[in-house]
Amino acid sequence: MIIISRVAGLMREDARHYPALTGLRGWAALWVFLYHAWVFATPRQITVELGDFVLNLTPFLSIGGAGVSIFFVLSGFLLGLPFAEWQAGLRGRPALGRYLFRRVARVFPAYYAQLAVLLIVAYFSGGPGISDGPALLRHLLMLFMLPPLGTQALNGVWWTLPIEFSFYLVLPILAFLLRPARWWMLLAGGLMLMVTWRRYAVIWLADASIPERLLASYQLPGSMDMFALGMLSALLYVNRERVPAWILAPAASSRMAWLALVLLVAAIYWLHADGAQYWAVNPIFFLWTPALSLATAALILSGARENRLVVTLFGNRFMVFAGLCSYSVYLWHVPLLSWICNMQIFQTMQGYRLPWLLLVSLPLTLAVASLSYVLVERPFIRMHRTDRAAS
Repeated sequence: MIIISRVAGLMREDARHYPALTGLRGWAALWVFLYHAWVFATPRQITVELGDFVLNLTPFLSIGGAGVSIFFVLSGFLLGLPFAEWQAGLRGRPALGRYLFRRVARVFPAYYAQLAVLLIVAYFSGGPGISDGPALLRHLLMLFMLPPLGTQALNGVWWTLPIEFSFYLVLPILAFLLRPARWWMLLAGGLMLMVTWRRYAVIWLADASIPERLLASYQLPGSMDMFALGMLSALLYVNRERVPAWILAPAASSRMAWLALVLLVAAIYWLHADGAQYWAVNPIFFLWTPALSLATAALILSGARENRLVVTLFGNRFMVFAGLCSYSVYLWHVPLLSWICNMQIFQTMQGYRLPWLLLVSLPLTLAVASLSYVLVERPFIRMHRTDRAAS
């Protein structure tokens, strides 16, 4: 109990800026976790009968991978803020070396720690590991893309990490677009890059498996719509005094929040209904992530303005807690789900296993993620905060 109390106390110290956005990041990680738990438990329809009406809740589980899109939009907003402030003349230019150091320190330590643990477990258990030196080098460099350059990730969720880090590298180059007069260039450029890349990828890999098409089409150019809408949100927020009142005024944030939730739900059910058409040259393949990202951007702007609805949904203690350790939740939930599902007691369980799997795996995932955050992530986070304060 002392350890748990200490962990909780340390994490509360870090829950300061934009708590609703921290909670939104927590929801994104939990949504991905929920999707994988549903898959591990054997996918099935989840419905609720309300009299003669049957409410299908399956999309909220089957579309859980969209939590990755929320991460990408949030990164565009949060990392774009200091560059947008610089372009608005509110601060000096962010130091490139310090910026890159913070990005490396934020992503690689927790990833390397997990990689080491998984390799040690594989060595002693005889489980799947990394077969040779070149594959290990590709893992160390996060080259999770199609061969011959890339390799298959030991942990299935790692494929998004190089996409995120690629954005970190190009953001300083794109910073000149974070001016009010150039917003249309940012939006149009992001959408055009996404459409061009995805169209090429889906035609080139028409006969490939869906995982291969996913891996190719969502590399950075194919994900620029999500990052660009996050950056556009940062541009709007920094220049909110110059934006028409009907967009970002406190009274307008409530309408924006409700519209964002409606659009989010509509996007979820749209993909559920037309998902069979997604991996083709079809409008949904090019319009779905922009729709989801637009809803996420609206939630981000409402949350940054401390809208009551968004704060209630995502700024509560549990969501903020999940948000602080969201990166470790994302890293650790699949290995833990796999371990639980391979236990004999779980394999022999009768009936639908998802409720029991959630009951066991959610607390375990949060506990492991909390320890990973405090022991691995937090020291590096505080290191770059100390470096920033000293400068």
